[in-house]
Amino acid sequence: MKNWLHGLFSTVFWLWNLTFLGIVYFGILPGVGLSLIQATAEGLIPLEFSLTLLGLIAVPTVCALLGIRLRKKPLQLIRLFYGVEAPLFALALIRLFLLRELTPASSWMVATTLLCIGAFGVQLFYGYARSDRKIASLQLLAHSLMLLMGLYFGALLLFYALPATVSFLGAILSFQWLGALWRMLQYDFFSTLWWVPIFFLLFGFSCTLFLAMPSALASFYIHAGYRVLREFAQQYGRNRAVFGSVAVITSWMVVFLAVQQQPQVQAFKLLETPATTEKARQELVTQSDAIRNGLTNAYLSRYRYLSTVEDNNHIGVMYQNVLGLNEASARVVQNWYNQLMSPLLYKGSRQDIKKAEKLYAEFFDTPIQKGERSQILHAVQSTANREEAKAGVLNIDEKRVWLAEQEITVTENGEWADVELYEVYENQTYVDEEVFYYFSLPESAVLTGVWLNETADRSDRYTFQISPRGAAQQVYNNQVRRNVDPALLEQVGPRQYRLRVFPVPARLSEWDETEKEQPKQHMWLTYKVLQSEKGWALPELAEKRNVFWTKKTARIYNGKTIKGDDEAWMPSFIAAKASRSPKMQQVTLPGNYTLTAKPLAATDYAEVRGQRVAAIVDRSYSMKSHAKELAQTFQWLQKHGFSDRRLDNNDADLYLTATGDSEPTRLDDIGNFNPSNITFYGSLQFKEMLQQFQQLRGDTTYDAIVLITDEGSYELADNDKAVMTMSAPLWMVHLGGLPRAYDDATLKAIQDSRGGVESELSRVLQRLATQEKLGDNAVSVVDGYGWLVQNEKPPELAKLPAAIAKAQGSKSSLEPLAARQLILALSKEMDPNNLAELDAIHAIAKKYEIVSPYSSAIVLVNEAQKQELKEAESKSDRFDREVEDGQEQLTQPNDPLNVAVPEPHQWLGTIAAIGLLILAKRKLAKV
Repeated sequence: MKNWLHGLFSTVFWLWNLTFLGIVYFGILPGVGLSLIQATAEGLIPLEFSLTLLGLIAVPTVCALLGIRLRKKPLQLIRLFYGVEAPLFALALIRLFLLRELTPASSWMVATTLLCIGAFGVQLFYGYARSDRKIASLQLLAHSLMLLMGLYFGALLLFYALPATVSFLGAILSFQWLGALWRMLQYDFFSTLWWVPIFFLLFGFSCTLFLAMPSALASFYIHAGYRVLREFAQQYGRNRAVFGSVAVITSWMVVFLAVQQQPQVQAFKLLETPATTEKARQELVTQSDAIRNGLTNAYLSRYRYLSTVEDNNHIGVMYQNVLGLNEASARVVQNWYNQLMSPLLYKGSRQDIKKAEKLYAEFFDTPIQKGERSQILHAVQSTANREEAKAGVLNIDEKRVWLAEQEITVTENGEWADVELYEVYENQTYVDEEVFYYFSLPESAVLTGVWLNETADRSDRYTFQISPRGAAQQVYNNQVRRNVDPALLEQVGPRQYRLRVFPVPARLSEWDETEKEQPKQHMWLTYKVLQSEKGWALPELAEKRNVFWTKKTARIYNGKTIKGDDEAWMPSFIAAKASRSPKMQQVTLPGNYTLTAKPLAATDYAEVRGQRVAAIVDRSYSMKSHAKELAQTFQWLQKHGFSDRRLDNNDADLYLTATGDSEPTRLDDIGNFNPSNITFYGSLQFKEMLQQFQQLRGDTTYDAIVLITDEGSYELADNDKAVMTMSAPLWMVHLGGLPRAYDDATLKAIQDSRGGVESELSRVLQRLATQEKLGDNAVSVVDGYGWLVQNEKPPELAKLPAAIAKAQGSKSSLEPLAARQLILALSKEMDPNNLAELDAIHAIAKKYEIVSPYSSAIVLVNEAQKQELKEAESKSDRFDREVEDGQEQLTQPNDPLNVAVPEPHQWLGTIAAIGLLILAKRKLAKV
């Protein structure tokens, strides 16, 4: 019997290892492994996947080499197999295909498992360290855990071993596999003779491994742990052995219970009841870190856990179908299994993903994909899922498209200049990508064109056309989904713009023809800008997606090669050749509109006096980081007399916005207000703040309405097109920087009221006072100029396109800059629901080929696109632009524990039949 067992041990070890090694080195490694390693080297997939695959290959390879050393010790050989090789191999498989992003609980279990496997291997080859007390003590601690883990894994595997044994025997006795084998023999006899033995050896011994694993693993680990504890007790005393063993198991259990606490439970509980009082909101804000961690964990639950407790049903179904248990008994077995699997199961439901996304935006005032971008990217990469080509919030600062060349050319025309930005993009990935920029320009600047081409040849580049903003956006997004080239340039704020270029062609792979040149995308963008004291202003980057640059990026500014910079997109200014000497300019545009640009000296700016201002304070959570700037703003107001109630001085009424179920507040004396007492909580959009102000304002009249806020969360804005009518110029004061963009309703409210945007309140009030000093004809005070518009008999807006059609103009003059100001002036007179009047303002932009808040520049490359744009331009919603929220639809991994199991005697038999049919199909394909 002893000799027979030793022979069986050696046979199991060598046949399984040799079979698997043959498949690995002659199948997996050349077919999958090399390409996987290459993809990792090129940055297409995370490193951990290739390392895990290498682990799968290394485990049987190393163990086979070690087996040579133990070839005369069959008992040691089978201990190596079941105690080291099989657990390591199973752990690598689970890590590669099941465990995605590790949590503290799963990390703790993986680390403990590796420790136990390592300790078992050391004991297997070197035995108990009787001569070294420190190593012996470490062995005591590790083998104490081995006792625990042996029982744990034995119990866990036993749930599968019992139905697997029944199914295995049923599959063999049902002889379903004979049909597939017979069909293979008919079509390819000799190949079948080669593949079938390998398949059955691998399948049969894998099943043997799996069926024997619970008892073998448990017995080997328990025996090894007991042996070390016994020898330690004999050498150093029983009390020390017991104390050390109990201490390490107790400590392990304490840590285990601690990492079992999933943070979303506390987060959902904290946010369950709306915070209606100031005290309640303050308490929640103090626990914002716990809320953030919990909501992020819930949002990423599909990536961090195998299943949810309520969705995990496979054990119960298996025991019902295979062993015939009733539903109640199967549920009991499933609950026992869930207790063991709790480190890998999510305590909640799949609906928590949407719930967490909603609660995060409501509490932190930003989308979760933007606020937790780095964590979400890591989770997505943990599954090796490729993201969509179209750039989204998750692609911010991702290095996918290299800016190979950037050239800036400034053509000076006295007090203004034509600036051209030329960029060349090279894709670093093997899928088409989109370049996405948010940028800003001086408020008086105007964009005049955008072009695309596959080469640097200007003569055949694809030119732009000016189209209603909604139609242009719709066509662009449709073309991106169809993977066809477009580009879109939009104005999304008084000085904010958005540029999107798609596609930057995918990089050629090594299988493409070597004589082909790597494809590139060439883009040209032009604008007109007035000269400032520092020179000619260049686009200021607010956000980029996918595109990146390095010191190797070729930069040429006004014909001179400039040293590369891997940080800045470009400098803020280019020096002008001549010193600034502004002069008054006048331009007459169609409809007999005369626009005057009046240079403003220091003495032309008026002091703030006798102004009554409504100051609206954003109290959403994101303003928390700007509390210091807010306090400085109110100090400025008090210093300049806005807390004085005398009629001949300045005055300010304060409107404190509110989130959730709390109520907004109006304070008519800011002298009694302390900004440090504000609790910043929840989420508010600009439109909501303005609506709260309208409700509290009553019949109070103001010279200006100032909304003091941060950059906001454009991605959370809705697509409601309802326009708010402001009784005074609406000014947005953005502490900490301008927003990326505004929704169109907010942008319209700013324009209609002759308002604007600034980062400091003092500059707003100075511009207002100066504009009032210039008279009723003043359109704006911006960038050192006062713009005025005059027309004794202005035409009806609906009739303006006819006048524009008859007019002649030179596009190289100041007219585009003046047209930008005329659009701003006419916006206040326009009915936003009157398409004819919208078309009239669009006609101005189209005449002078400029981008405006109502008109975008879109580049199309074929007739089908142009026909689609023509149809979109004829629709009634041609000016309705949607908010680009940038949200990625994450690919949700499958739930491996929520499955239905086949009927009895079919479970493993089906697997065998499928494997044989796959081999048969491959052979048939060759015939």
